[in-house]
Amino acid sequence: MAKSSTLFCSILCAVGAVQPVSVTLADDTATAPEWGKVEEVIVTAQKREQRITDVPMSISAFTGEFLEQTGGRELSNVAAVTPGFVIQLQDKFAPGFSVRGITSNDFQPQSEQRVAVFQDGVAVTQTVSAYGELFDIDRIEVEKGPQSTLHGRSALNGGVSIFQKRPTDEFTVDLKGGVGADDYRAVEVIVNVPVSDTLALRAGAMTRERDGFVEDSDGSGTFNALNAQAYRLSVRWQPSDDFSFNLSTTHDIDDTRGGVPFKSRTFVPLDQQTGAVVGTTDFWTPTHLNTFGDLPPAYFKREIVGVSGTAELRINDILSLTSITGYRWFDACQSGDNDGTPTNIIAYEQCNFGDQYSEEVRLNFTDLGPFEGFVGVSALKADNGMDFDLGYDERAMALLLSGRLQALAPRGLTNSEINALLGPTANALKPFHLDRSLTDADIKTYDLFADATTHITDDLSVFAGGRVTWDEKTVYAQGLTPNGPSRLTGGGLLLVPTPNGEVRSGSNSSTDVTGRVGLRYTITPDINTYAVYGIGKRPETLNLSGTKPLEITPKETLKSAEIGVKARLLDGRLIGDASMFHYDYENFQTLGYVNGLMSTVNAGSADANGFETQLSWNAVRGLTVFGSYGYNKARFQSQAYKGNRFRNSPDHKFAVGANFEYELLGGTMALAPVYSWQSKMFFFDDNDRLDLQQRTPAAYSDRVVDEFQDGFGLLNARLSYKPFAGHWSVAVIGDNLADEKYIVDAGNTGDSFGIPTFIAGTRRTYRAEFSVNF
Repeated sequence: MAKSSTLFCSILCAVGAVQPVSVTLADDTATAPEWGKVEEVIVTAQKREQRITDVPMSISAFTGEFLEQTGGRELSNVAAVTPGFVIQLQDKFAPGFSVRGITSNDFQPQSEQRVAVFQDGVAVTQTVSAYGELFDIDRIEVEKGPQSTLHGRSALNGGVSIFQKRPTDEFTVDLKGGVGADDYRAVEVIVNVPVSDTLALRAGAMTRERDGFVEDSDGSGTFNALNAQAYRLSVRWQPSDDFSFNLSTTHDIDDTRGGVPFKSRTFVPLDQQTGAVVGTTDFWTPTHLNTFGDLPPAYFKREIVGVSGTAELRINDILSLTSITGYRWFDACQSGDNDGTPTNIIAYEQCNFGDQYSEEVRLNFTDLGPFEGFVGVSALKADNGMDFDLGYDERAMALLLSGRLQALAPRGLTNSEINALLGPTANALKPFHLDRSLTDADIKTYDLFADATTHITDDLSVFAGGRVTWDEKTVYAQGLTPNGPSRLTGGGLLLVPTPNGEVRSGSNSSTDVTGRVGLRYTITPDINTYAVYGIGKRPETLNLSGTKPLEITPKETLKSAEIGVKARLLDGRLIGDASMFHYDYENFQTLGYVNGLMSTVNAGSADANGFETQLSWNAVRGLTVFGSYGYNKARFQSQAYKGNRFRNSPDHKFAVGANFEYELLGGTMALAPVYSWQSKMFFFDDNDRLDLQQRTPAAYSDRVVDEFQDGFGLLNARLSYKPFAGHWSVAVIGDNLADEKYIVDAGNTGDSFGIPTFIAGTRRTYRAEFSVNF
């Protein structure tokens, strides 16, 4: 046993001093039986409660206490310390979730996600409603590799499960207030009420506000500001030892002005009245962006309602029944200036909306001879929609489409100068033209799934599972020009209207089979290994617009093999894991230019080889260190994209952190720094290659390879104090303390014309928080 422990520790420590967290952090008040033992997170990734070190898959889990301890208020903070997990946070409307190089952030109502997000066991099927407030969280689980068997096909290459705290048997009240830089203000209140011996309630409310990180050059405000509210209500009813019902409800509201800071690196900002240069092309510097014409001023509004009801019935010592009933509703709208300049060229408004109903019934079994596992059925019905408006100043577009405007970089022209340059032609063009695309999708999905583990010996277990999914989709599309056809084209400008504005429709049905098989071998009671092979699929996607016939993209298939080791070492003071994986991808669908228009293209095959490790170590009393490292070499292997990296997929990623605690002034002072780093990352699968950027006319082909983010690191820290006698605490939290300048997206609409835009990441910020609980 000593040799095995030493070898495993050597492997982990050789990768990097310490690796990120999949466990809770123990302290003097922890529930561990003795000081020093790291308290493991109990997870439900396999549809049953298990210690994280006993789950034969690569998984990271984080408790609400860990998020509080490190000052993590965003899901992006979780991604920063999770190997293989990246969140591209342009804003809450358009987050990109990437697991081991596979990204999901498709807006189309009929699209299938590649990385699933779950709220209290209910799938979040649309990207715009996936990134909510982390408020009163019990735990977050991040599962990597194909999880279709366990969670459905949307978990093609991973899943992110968020669980709210459930009511307890004690009456408690928690209050928190915060103020900070950029006019940050926050208030939270959580009340837990045991109504009776069988019924308990938990309710919470939260509000957060903050200015954005890019200022408006006219001094009127900022871009990417925050104004969020969140409400939570949980009910636990347990009338007997054999039956329980838990209801979890979430309600998130966002309402901000200013929009997304799309910043042009082609044209400097100009004062539209005087023509004076009022800024630079640096993406973090002030600019002036807004919509024009009939479009509303730049804004972001979103409302999400989620309901999850989980009933659990213990039939006997062997069988138990679980039912999860879910409902989600969302309505999200955003407008903005997506050409990245103060000149009126292109602007947009987009609204995504929908609701869904779901039901899952599962029969779990344990000690059924040598078997344990589950069998179940599920159904989902979703109605999703997207309304998308693109507005243009036709006079500016006349110069942009001909390439004449790009040739005037970096200064460019004001709208008045554009009109003067066009002369009499300007009078024949519309100051505002509008293209409108309306898309709706009706989706019905039915699943039959099962998974079982058999214990061949005390040390060797074999598991296998599968899922059959039946899917029916109908898509409706309508293209309009609400204020008449464009005088430049006689129809739409960038969006193609349907003939006579008619509503077109198309349907498709599909059946998919996915599965996994693997084994788990216990070397010692504290060290176990596993190997797993899984197949995930993303079914056909329907594309319908304009005058083109219905296009059905081929289904994507992911085949993944993984081996790993998990261990509890040093008398339980160190917990860690390491894994190696390989996957092959077929028919990867991405976006590219076909005949000068952005379209879905089949990039063919791809593969990846990777290694991940993470650990947490109670080094000495009062000091816990943790960290992670992930290596993922994901590349396309065929056709035009051969050799390219996947977007949002750095080859290397690591994080390291610690929690120092010491007694001071009759209480406990704690310092928790976290440093995360990732290597170079592209934002598009074409990797901004010049040979894939050729357009017609050539004047607006992209000639600069700059749509990527070089390697960078972020340092966050939380310093807190809590007295031994008292029910209050105070903390100071800093994010991006080194004030790293980095981008979270590049390209966007302007890339189609050789004038890509760039979106700045979070700058240095800090806040103070005061908490009271009783």
